[in-house]
Amino acid sequence: MNLFALTNNPASRILRFPMSQALQDSVQGLFRNQRNAFLNGIAETIDFDGRYRPDEGELLVIKNFVDVDGLVDSVKNPLGIEQFDPKVHSLETVKAIFAGCPDGGDQVLVQLFEQRRLIATKSIALFFSGNLFDRITESGLTLDSKLLAVLDGTDLKFQSFHFLRRVFDVDDHFKEATSAEVKLFAAHEKLMTADAAAFEATASSTVRRKIALILQSGVLDKHPTDHIVATAKTFKLEIKTTQEGKIELPENQTDLRRLLRFLDEDYYESPLTQTQYVSNSKRVAD
Repeated sequence: MNLFALTNNPASRILRFPMSQALQDSVQGLFRNQRNAFLNGIAETIDFDGRYRPDEGELLVIKNFVDVDGLVDSVKNPLGIEQFDPKVHSLETVKAIFAGCPDGGDQVLVQLFEQRRLIATKSIALFFSGNLFDRITESGLTLDSKLLAVLDGTDLKFQSFHFLRRVFDVDDHFKEATSAEVKLFAAHEKLMTADAAAFEATASSTVRRKIALILQSGVLDKHPTDHIVATAKTFKLEIKTTQEGKIELPENQTDLRRLLRFLDEDYYESPLTQTQYVSNSKRVAD
């Protein structure tokens, strides 16, 4: 079995770790167990759209994922990959560890690598041997206890997008409104803001994400203003309007986020108990 590192160094994007046979056997067993823990018990795989957080027994998937770094090719042709050399390479550039499927499949198993797992010689690292502690004189690393993702063909399966984006360039799958889109939103015929430039300048990442989803859904185009305002009142949310009947975008960031969450349909009512909720995770029912 071969073990690889995905790094931040463009000149050595992928490195192969030379290992003894005993270590290869241990690593193979570790990745086999982690793959089983990651995939076993999964009842449903859900297409990622940025709106839903998976529960136990669920995984998110980005289909047709473009493997620009060449993880699959590295696993298939390991001898063509540059071997790690401590005189040339630094473990501090590593951002992920990956390996092929221990059972011979086409899957690539990926671990997140955090700096806290780095055993560096800059500080004093100790190991116990022969009834006493000694200092580690060479740099090293420890492997994680779980997988971050599994690349299965062109399907990238994962649970946390937050950690996934630390390894892969997947921001195209988690869209935030651009400055032009924020201005387009603020200039919508059903909306009014006192200062469009200030609104765009102060729009946070959360606000931009909500705006992108609202523009994508077209909710403002589909529903009359009076219907939006009336529906909001049923959730005890007051939406202010101008004399012209336009929705005022609040300057207060808390009020603005409440309005955006409502427009993105984060508010809902239980059909059984009529209890009202606010959700930060949702997907369309089958």
